[in-house]
Formats: sequence, C-alpha cells, structure tokens
Amino acid sequence: MVPDANIGEYLRAGGVYRDIEGDSPFEVFKSLSEKVNLPSEILPVNLYEGLCARETVLSTAVGNGIAIPHSQQPLLKNPKDQRIFICYLKNPIDMHAMDNKKVQTLIIPLSSSVQSHLQIISLLAQLLTKSDFKKALELKLGLNEIYPLIRRI
Repeated sequence: MVPDANIGEYLRAGGVYRDIEGDSPFEVFKSLSEKVNLPSEILPVNLYEGLCARETVLSTAVGNGIAIPHSQQPLLKNPKDQRIFICYLKNPIDMHAMDNKKVQTLIIPLSSSVQSHLQIISLLAQLLTKSDFKKALELKLGLNEIYPLIRRI
C-alpha cells in the first residue's frame, strides 16, 4: 500500500520557479532541468531525458495554460525524495493543448513508484478543478501563497 501523497510537502521539497526560458517544450525542459532542486540521485540530464521521452509520446498539456510533464518511469528510488515543481515560463509555449491555449505553467511531479505517481497525478487533477488554485497559477503566485490552497484538498 502506498501512503497518502502529501502534495503540499512535495511542493515544499520541489519549489516554485519563475522565468523558465525556452521556445519549445524541449528547450524549456532543458532550462528547468538545470534550475530545479533535484535529489542527489538524479542528474539534470536524467530529468530532461525523462520529460522529453514522455512528451514525445503525447502532449502533457491539460488546458488552461497548464501542463503536467512527467517521466514515464519513476526517476526516484527513495519515497522521501518525492517532490513537485511548479515552473512559470518566461514566455508561453505551444504544447498542443486540447483547448489550443499556450502553456505558461508546468507542474512536474517526481515520484518513486508507479502507484505514487498515479496518486500524485490524481491529486493534481483534483487541485486543477479548484478555481482558487487555477487563479493562483495564473497569477504566478509563490509557494507561500499556494501552499495553503493545497492543504485544503
């Protein structure tokens, strides 16, 4: 059994990043891979390759200017290293979203198992139904403003 995912704590471990540069998903993935707070077991190139491989299969854009890029396989070994990054892009990019909106915000989960990954994705989907959370992302709010919204799910 997988313990309940704590989205707020995963976000605290990962963090919020602004002005991520790039004109395509792959350029953005390269840029963010070198900026985010990765656990010691993962090199930036591992994150970059994992995100690119998944994006090649199918767009991770979910609409409303948001995408949830993720690796097809868990990149972490230790569940204590799980984290979520929120990355605000310097310039919106086309990720072929169903609503045709350009993506300006990425939510990137790093998990240690398929079960944890699915649980995290499910909780993120719940969060993305909340208008206050979507508004916080639209306003590019930081961790201190977003954390209380996450704790309410």
